[in-house]
Amino acid sequence: MAIKINDIPPEGLTLELEHRIDLFNKGTASTAFTAVLSIKPTGAGILNITGRVKAEPTLECSRCLINFPYKIDVGMDISLAPVSSLGTSQEHELERSELDMEFYQGDQIDPAELVKEQLLISIPMVPLHAPDCKGLCPVCGTNLNEVDCGCRKDGGGEFGAFSVLKDLLKK
Repeated sequence: MAIKINDIPPEGLTLELEHRIDLFNKGTASTAFTAVLSIKPTGAGILNITGRVKAEPTLECSRCLINFPYKIDVGMDISLAPVSSLGTSQEHELERSELDMEFYQGDQIDPAELVKEQLLISIPMVPLHAPDCKGLCPVCGTNLNEVDCGCRKDGGGEFGAFSVLKDLLKK
């Protein structure tokens, strides 16, 4: 859903979006989101976009690989400026005022892409379904949250399957 920059009135535009997007580029639009966005031109082609985005994507736990829903409720406050405002030189040193600004090219913007970016920023780098997740057994791969497998794990100072390398260095 693209919006032409010239179609945005001077008093601004309010959008209520309810769509599904392909958040992780897997080929299916499986993540539903709702967003209320206010787009207001501030002059010289610069747009100020504020609002709130809600979604519940399915993430994979980094320790035990279980899929779980993760609630996101995040506010948006983005300033968009045309790329042409940077000038025509190949290199441009960003000024302090440009560090918090995003840029668009052409005569239209896609609010769904801005929402997708905000959702991706809101996802933790190491998603866990629970803070006390025990993960998988390094020996047999059993989910330790469900059952204790009883596998012998190497003690302190040991390196599991890599402990053979320690003996090679001694020779």
